[in-house]
Amino acid sequence: MSYLNLALVQIASPSAHPDLQARKRENYEKLAYYVDTIATMNPAVDLIAFPELYLNGLDPVNWLQMAEPIPGPLTELLCEKARQHRKWLTPGSLFEQAENENEAYNTAILISPEGEIVMKYRKVFIPYPLEQSKPGHDFPVYEIPNIGKVGFLICADGHYPEAARNLALKGAEVIIKPTLQGDWIGGTRNHLPIAITRAIENQCFVVSINHPNPIGMGNSVAVDPEGRVIEQLGDSESFTIVYLNLEEVRRVRENGSMGMFGFLKMLKGFKESGIQVDECYAADITKAPLYQSLQIPFPKTPADIQKYGSSRKEQANV
Repeated sequence: MSYLNLALVQIASPSAHPDLQARKRENYEKLAYYVDTIATMNPAVDLIAFPELYLNGLDPVNWLQMAEPIPGPLTELLCEKARQHRKWLTPGSLFEQAENENEAYNTAILISPEGEIVMKYRKVFIPYPLEQSKPGHDFPVYEIPNIGKVGFLICADGHYPEAARNLALKGAEVIIKPTLQGDWIGGTRNHLPIAITRAIENQCFVVSINHPNPIGMGNSVAVDPEGRVIEQLGDSESFTIVYLNLEEVRRVRENGSMGMFGFLKMLKGFKESGIQVDECYAADITKAPLYQSLQIPFPKTPADIQKYGSSRKEQANV
């Protein structure tokens, strides 16, 4: 059997230092403390994971100025910490400097026990206008030797079944989702069902690591391939460790959820029998009747909200 022993670290960014580099360094020091503590308390842990934008903190004013090159000085510290304890490390996500100096990606990285960045994922589904980062374009999967395949989603990505399905079709057995979601974004009635649904439909583990209150709402969760909650934290700062038996993913995908529903295998069979199960994607989805009926563009900036808000009023008066 192959296991992934994974620590979910639900912690808040502590620093509000006016010097942005000092702020990231203070946040890093707290991350390093938790890595040191967990690695010492439980040497069997394989991978330690943190929330979305933990190192940056929530700062809608200075977010672009806090962007870092990857690799860069901050990731060098992270790589050294992984190397020190010989652990896989996912430090949440951080703003990565884009090719254009006025843009940044929201990027999650996987660091190996040798201190190397082995996978980088740039958030694709940006929740404009709340976040202004530049979207990525692909869904990479990495195979951890002697364990299994992992992939990333970041927060809002989880609301798009296409994102998780891309990872599953590439073989991902564990989807790790760094998250920054507060009660003001749907609460647990939104966060928890999304994780469960992505796990059930892709027959894999889904692990969502959130910020605690007051910025986030906590409730970091690990869900198994049949949609059962393995572990769920409360809303305060805390951490837990889950032991994921990846043979469960292989069993469920081969023999079916609840011992009978081979959702992915059935999907393959229906497609091979000639049923156009992917009709909506085989065609140009922008020409779908639903999309054709959407008359107001998606607002990406506060100015767009004002502009399109007036359009809504005009429609209402017609």
